[in-house]
Amino acid sequence: MVDIRYHIATIIAVFLALGLGILIGSTIKGDGILVDQQQKIIDRLENEFKVLRERENVLLKQNENKNRIIENYENYSRTVMPFLVKDHLKDYKLAVVVTGTGDIPAGMINALNLAGAEVSSKTVVLANIKMGNAKIIKKVIDFYHLPADTSPDVLRQYIAESVAQAVVNKATPEEIKFLQENELVKFNGDYTKQVNGVILVGGCNSVENYLAPVFDQRLIEGLLAEGVKVLGVEVSDVEYSYMPDYQKNNISTVDNIDLSTGQIALVFALEGEAGHYGIKETAEKFMPSLPVDALGGEKR
Repeated sequence: MVDIRYHIATIIAVFLALGLGILIGSTIKGDGILVDQQQKIIDRLENEFKVLRERENVLLKQNENKNRIIENYENYSRTVMPFLVKDHLKDYKLAVVVTGTGDIPAGMINALNLAGAEVSSKTVVLANIKMGNAKIIKKVIDFYHLPADTSPDVLRQYIAESVAQAVVNKATPEEIKFLQENELVKFNGDYTKQVNGVILVGGCNSVENYLAPVFDQRLIEGLLAEGVKVLGVEVSDVEYSYMPDYQKNNISTVDNIDLSTGQIALVFALEGEAGHYGIKETAEKFMPSLPVDALGGEKR
């Protein structure tokens, strides 16, 4: 689709150039050969343009049909999801940490609730983590008692360690207060509850927000060092995927958490079906293997 539109734009540009050429050529004395040649080119381009427009219309109709099919499958998947995930995470307590620039997909929280899990805390890393403000940089340096020339990446790593400690209820009140007051991290929920797992919601759409190799890596390392199970997720249409960075730490990942199939995969990955699931190149499988009892059958 993109190639056809580019081709159409090119043809239009050629039309404009030929029109200008005809205008100039008409002011030159001659036998009209140049004008005839230009007209033949225009006729040929008009035919090609017509063919491309017809082909584009066919592709548009095909895409509309495929989108309807996908929407129907999504609706069906959402309908059966409660039966598939019910009680699979009963009594689980989970923490969610948003490190990317998107929101927590409502469907993800709903799927976890359907599975019987409780999301006890939601932590969001805020825009100041980019360290674009000199005042913020100085405050972070002073708070952690670091040298004045400490790089922004190192500062982010210190903050990531504090977030990891906060999630497992080991951060000091001063750390939490500092991070919140300076709009580096937002904490919401009950951090006193021992969690069975932490879900990182990553992915971003601009390179300046892509901090996964530094911040997320240190955050994952800190959580794993505390013996906490960590899973990384993102929505299906992010421009900069965090999946390769997450997988370096050998944690399970789901790259289409905005879709019901990704939410089902998350539930079973939390339950113990480790792997990399979704629709991107980094995924090993589309979904985990669903247990027999989830499909209404009997275990043998």
